[in-house]
Amino acid sequence: MSSDSDAISHFTPLDEMIQVVYQGSARFVIISSVDESSWNVHVGLTGDEGRWWRGRWTEKDVREVVGSKVSGFLLDSFVEKLADTFVKGEISVEGWNAQRDGPIQLVFGTHAKTPVQIPLTELSQREAVVYATKIFVEIALQAQSRRCRLYPSIHDVSSAVPAPAAHGRRTPENVPSHATKHHTPHSVKGKEKATDEQPVTENKYKRKADAAEEEIQALKAELEKAKRQQQAIMTDPSKLLPINRTSQTISKPRGVSLANPTKKARRYKPIEFESDDEE
Repeated sequence: MSSDSDAISHFTPLDEMIQVVYQGSARFVIISSVDESSWNVHVGLTGDEGRWWRGRWTEKDVREVVGSKVSGFLLDSFVEKLADTFVKGEISVEGWNAQRDGPIQLVFGTHAKTPVQIPLTELSQREAVVYATKIFVEIALQAQSRRCRLYPSIHDVSSAVPAPAAHGRRTPENVPSHATKHHTPHSVKGKEKATDEQPVTENKYKRKADAAEEEIQALKAELEKAKRQQQAIMTDPSKLLPINRTSQTISKPRGVSLANPTKKARRYKPIEFESDDEE
């Protein structure tokens, strides 16, 4: 790690993250951001006694925690674990006491064996106002993509496509949509075009489904007709045989041998015996 940018560039997965932490009756909002030279966390106390604190890590702090000769792969793994801890809300404000002021720090990994600790410094009233105004400006810029509404509508949430999980450094392909500060008219037109094409595709599939349904109904009607015809034939035996059926008799010509029809039959003369009286 030869420069600040080389080390801090691995911390981009922790950029533009926000979380709410409940600690007793107190509620804190945690905002994480990354610039060219440091990783910054801001902690705000909500309620009538609103206050802001800031913590900061430079390359020097990174070296003290992970070592000066750590590889980029191990540093990426370390940052991903911090981001996962942030998302799960395993964060606490250590040393906080509403009755008295004292040094406090933000702790990552409340259940880990070696939690990560970031010392916090309270902002002045002017610094707190400047920071809060900056956050509201970023929220207003984000709202321009949803017709200047403060919160996304149900349609925006349902149509949003989840971004693939990023491992290590962020690239232009896996940077989430909320990381884009400025929205150009071209991107807005692209969203409107995609919205217009969706009903056309739905109508196309609907027409195909209707045509298939009509064909199925026609086949069912033909099958029912064939069944009725078969039942009618089975109930009326006369339809199984021809009505005009003549019996055919085989006539045998006379004088033909029964044993061999191609030859003539022999004729025998009756035998006559002479009478004894004629002697």
